[in-house]
Amino acid sequence: MSIMLFLRFSAIGLLCGVVLVPLFWIQRGDEFEHLRLAALMGLDVAQVVTIPIALAVGAWKARPWSKRPRPSPPGFVLGGATFAFGALVMTQAIATTRWLDGRPSGVGDPDGESFMAMLAVLSGGVTLLISAVILINRSAALRRSRKVDVPVPAGR
Repeated sequence: MSIMLFLRFSAIGLLCGVVLVPLFWIQRGDEFEHLRLAALMGLDVAQVVTIPIALAVGAWKARPWSKRPRPSPPGFVLGGATFAFGALVMTQAIATTRWLDGRPSGVGDPDGESFMAMLAVLSGGVTLLISAVILINRSAALRRSRKVDVPVPAGR
């Protein structure tokens, strides 16, 4: 599987983690910070499930002996959606980390909650990195496909 297909299916796996968040929901308080922490913890656990599934589907779709054409390289829409999602996850995870490290700390086990929040920061950072690589690669491919020779005017 090529690197771009790997990145494509990794991005899809990261984005699909949102679908499973309600299954892994553990909320301990009624405030907004508790809601945000529960969503990030559910997203962390869900991405552990969805990323391997997406990579397995990607390996199956890109197998060399298949008669079907390979999936097209990822484009600007996937890169942009992944970038926005990564930025959202990272900003919310950083805000949650600050809330957990403040006085008084979060509810329950502060060390476990801090670990989950830092895992969400890492997840957001990896998502941003994957989206940046997708967008840069797509921009470079577009630039290569639009190379045009500009004729020099006759008087020069």
